[in-house]
Amino acid sequence: MGFILSLVTQERELISEEVDFIKANGVDGEFGVLPGHTPFITLLDPGELVVRKGDSLYAYYVSGGVAEVLPKSVVILANTVEREDEIDEQMARKARHNAEEALKQPITESERQTYLLDLKRETVRLSIVARRRSGQHPGQLTEEDGGGPFHI
Repeated sequence: MGFILSLVTQERELISEEVDFIKANGVDGEFGVLPGHTPFITLLDPGELVVRKGDSLYAYYVSGGVAEVLPKSVVILANTVEREDEIDEQMARKARHNAEEALKQPITESERQTYLLDLKRETVRLSIVARRRSGQHPGQLTEEDGGGPFHI
């Protein structure tokens, strides 16, 4: 038996269903949730949300937000969410390039932090795209890592 995951943005509810496991990026680091997890609330860092339901794994890009973890449910209120098939690779490449170029220029510390966040966001989005293209599932280890599917 799993737990209910609700993944919501201001614009839409992406998921409200039973899942078996999630992995996300909190501001204090990556965390995983299984049924019966100890309750906590955390702010989310931009990153990948991996969801396992049965034998299927799904990946989402989450730009930040809040996660509330309870023993029988997880609610993620996200600023922005993109399913892996919604990520525009060309736009992500251009945005990453623009951030890299801006960071080479003399800029204020505030601008630097903004461009570093842009760089992080686009790097995560592009890694999700690259993995999807390679056929590797989210959370799957490569052969060099010594793992197969579902080794998260």
